[in-house]
Amino acid sequence: MKITVVKKFGKYVPAYDSDYEKSKKHKEGEFYEIEIKQPRNIKFHNKYFALLNLVFENQENYTNIDDLRREITIDIGYYHEYVTIHGEIKKQAKSISFANMDDFEFSELYGKTINEILANYLTGNTREEIENEILENFENKIIK
Repeated sequence: MKITVVKKFGKYVPAYDSDYEKSKKHKEGEFYEIEIKQPRNIKFHNKYFALLNLVFENQENYTNIDDLRREITIDIGYYHEYVTIHGEIKKQAKSISFANMDDFEFSELYGKTINEILANYLTGNTREEIENEILENFENKIIK
């Protein structure tokens, strides 16, 4: 059973009425294990894709943004390796889906991504310039 909790006055309490109803099934004094994850922020997710769009629009090597995203994801070390039937070691970018990555992990991915972009894609720019460019165009990139 999953419930959403919020920390209030140093204690975790159910965040929604439906979660409160579920939590009433738990007995006082019993031990329970919960997994703490911060749900992904859709606006931050869209900011990440605004960053990728900025890079994509300023390069000529990739014909689609998905290939660029996978390449950057592998370059920052977020991949797994597998061996083909011919013994070749291949790298495959890990999924950045909401189900596979919480907000803490996604924030780390974003930081590494922007560092990779500064080092290898938009090398003549500063982090501040890139962030400002994203902010100027950010509203156009978010799903409403």
